Amino acid sequence: MDHTNGRNHSGRRQWNNSRRGQERRGRREAADKEDIENQEAIRTFKMNTPECPMCGKPIVELGSALADKDTGVPVHFDCVLDQLQKTENLAPDQKIVYIGQGRFGIVVFPQPHDSRNFSIQKIIEWEPRDKKFEWRTEIAGLYSQVK
Repeated sequence: MDHTNGRNHSGRRQWNNSRRGQERRGRREAADKEDIENQEAIRTFKMNTPECPMCGKPIVELGSALADKDTGVPVHFDCVLDQLQKTENLAPDQKIVYIGQGRFGIVVFPQPHDSRNFSIQKIIEWEPRDKKFEWRTEIAGLYSQVK
């Protein structure tokens, strides 16, 4: 390579390693700054821990919280499960399980030692499917890695 004009023997332009390094450092510094800002936003969000209206304790793991049926504010998953177990009249062979999308099911396991085989006796819609809760949207936006 001819070092005077930055071209190799075939006449093509050769990248200057120091220029490439500067470009990489610049991109890395911008990504690092964005990561720091995201972490700060998450830390601020976590400091504003909401209180569960059912038990009065703080909700530390907001990702596992459900929305209150009446107000939409976050409530502990376990508080909802406890309330359902108190209000639903369960037969001895029935259990309440979370089936996803804000719904619980009263299920029966014909063979108690085999949890793969069950039948749903009743579905309890705890959260409306079509409603978006602001607190959940905010936490999803903070933790999302997709830009």
